[in-house]
Amino acid sequence: MITKPSNQLTIDSFMDAAIGQLNPNNRWVVLSRILPWSRLCPIYESKMNKGKGAPAKAARLAIGALIIKHKLKLSDDETIEQIKENPYLQFFVGLPKFTFDKPFDPSLFPHIRKRLATEDFNEMTLVLQKFEIEINEQGQTEAKSEKSEDKKGDEEEEKKEEKKKTRVLVSDATVAPQEIPYPTDLKLAASARVKSEQIIDQLWKHITDKSAGKPRTYRDTADREFVKASKKRKKSKEYWLKATDQQLRYLERNIRHIDQLLDEIKGPIPLNSKFLKLMYVIREVARQQRGKLNSGGNVIENRIVNIFQPHVRPIKRGKDNAETEFGAKFSLSIEDGYTYVDKASWNNYYEGKDEIVEESINSFNKRSPENKLTRFVGDKLFGNKGAREIMKKHGVEFIGTPLGRPPKDPDKIKQREKNQKIHQRLRSQVEGKIGQAKRGYGLDKIKARQPDTSLPWAACILFITNLERFWKGIFFDLIFGEFLCNIWEAFMRMISHKSNLSVARTS
Repeated sequence: MITKPSNQLTIDSFMDAAIGQLNPNNRWVVLSRILPWSRLCPIYESKMNKGKGAPAKAARLAIGALIIKHKLKLSDDETIEQIKENPYLQFFVGLPKFTFDKPFDPSLFPHIRKRLATEDFNEMTLVLQKFEIEINEQGQTEAKSEKSEDKKGDEEEEKKEEKKKTRVLVSDATVAPQEIPYPTDLKLAASARVKSEQIIDQLWKHITDKSAGKPRTYRDTADREFVKASKKRKKSKEYWLKATDQQLRYLERNIRHIDQLLDEIKGPIPLNSKFLKLMYVIREVARQQRGKLNSGGNVIENRIVNIFQPHVRPIKRGKDNAETEFGAKFSLSIEDGYTYVDKASWNNYYEGKDEIVEESINSFNKRSPENKLTRFVGDKLFGNKGAREIMKKHGVEFIGTPLGRPPKDPDKIKQREKNQKIHQRLRSQVEGKIGQAKRGYGLDKIKARQPDTSLPWAACILFITNLERFWKGIFFDLIFGEFLCNIWEAFMRMISHKSNLSVARTS
């Protein structure tokens, strides 16, 4: 059930006078003032039932806690402790007054993430972008209030038309790696073997006739062999395959014991959800690894790289520092400095595919129906023949490496060099955004463990980068907008005066 927020005190009376006064210019206080909470909160509240269920935490509290967590790169527990200890953070999340109690239990964070999908964070980003445009237009209107209404209306129309002519969409793809150990076939088979032994222990407790004795797993011998193989510094390919095959044979033996124990148990399987899921995962791991060893190849469809997170897939990237990354793949689009997620998938895909390009263009048209996209910027993968035909169908020009041989016409060479400069300048935006999200806010280590919480975790980090863009854009508009408008008007008056003097002298 949706909880309506209570009236919040001003920053001057937020804390008790005996404790002290707060700084009204604190960054969290200023950010809480400029954020459009009345537009962000309904996005979160749309995921809840309005009249049924227990009273939920306020939407501003949930969204504000996510912002604090990812902006400061804190754990769930540490986020709650910081909010409990910091009055500025309590004011930011919308608490009515300062309190020493926890706002909510840290175990609520996964439920909050499950309520917010990547599309919801895209919608919140769109709210920030439109709100900045409104403030910018309002500031320009106030700065030019002394001008005539007709002239002001003409200039606004010209600016809108000019804006429609130069709409640019910059696209790229990246991977949000999960925080898992680097997977190898040997480690994967050994960890699956250990879990199979634990499942046998759990099933053996429910066996009534124990006269035949507990199935032998040879766990001590298997552990010694795994440690011996792991500590060997130089492992040839034959030695590596032999050690993996050895752990697989122990695992397959344990799986046969599990099947025998399940046949003896009458009724439902006496395993909790955790062990029941692991039982199916280790069976699939054994099947995949045995098929790989028998075929002698290295390609496995829907390959499992972690038994605790079987949804994670290896993504081939071809980067210098990481040829293969393990996590979800995202197709991103940047519009006026704001990042949107066009596609998120755990399986690898070709980002230059026709459907992906058309989906990016349609997503832009849906976000900005009043504007027409004119340019699409991407790397070589987006410049294939099929993608270019999709862009041509939508009337979009591709800015990137052209197909075919280099031209010999000097005019075409100049145009090509000009497009390359535009391409490099705009491509640096998306590369900078990805670097900011990975190095600054932890997009390179997603710590959520479930598929329905990992994708919102990554999407929230990208939303934090948009929040930084919104912060800088708002302050530039509020502080420097009117000042620059006045300078520009003085500059234009000076040019007009000089032109009039030159005309008078010539006459």
